Amino acid sequence: METSEQQGFELKKAIERSTELSDFLHRALGEKADLTARGRLAMAYLSIALDHREAILLLVSCGAYTSATALHRPLLEAVMSGAWVESSATDTDVEGIATFKRPQPKAVTMIKGLRKTHELGKWFEVLYEHYGIVGDYTHGNVRQLSRWLGRDAIEPQFSDGQIIELLRHTNIVGLLAAILREKLADRPVTQLFEMLAMLTNTYRSHPAGVSTE
Repeated sequence: METSEQQGFELKKAIERSTELSDFLHRALGEKADLTARGRLAMAYLSIALDHREAILLLVSCGAYTSATALHRPLLEAVMSGAWVESSATDTDVEGIATFKRPQPKAVTMIKGLRKTHELGKWFEVLYEHYGIVGDYTHGNVRQLSRWLGRDAIEPQFSDGQIIELLRHTNIVGLLAAILREKLADRPVTQLFEMLAMLTNTYRSHPAGVSTE
């Protein structure tokens, strides 16, 4: 069993690695693209996803774990929305959402389309398996509330393992958003896919050891 000192060291290293990924993404992502109306809407969603990932890292870095976990579901929703707009939405959907005349569909609707049509459909199916769990944290339901109701005090009680797992998951989602964003702009994505494969293999080889539940 790891000591609290060891766990603190592992969390510090996880924050450093996530910061390194942020630096990598800043170098890898392009700034300009010639986009259709569909592409503009998808790009907006994917850029929102990348912004959420950065915000989660900043919140974890300053110890605001409650707010960091609350942003997990909006991150998933943003990247799923971007992928759905790019691959599955009708022209009517795109126009309605872009002109604020209709809401984006629910996540379960988007995931059905992504399973059938998107090249990364299997990834989104895996992400959706986490959707209900992370929603609990977003809305302050049982999982979030239980982190505050300790036996002796009312204060946040997140384990380092849970926060490491949060950072790992958001790193993967952020890379998926980056890949989709660059593909929209017709830019190379080989380097991004290589980073995704490396992180996936690393996380499988070195599990955080604590369930995100």
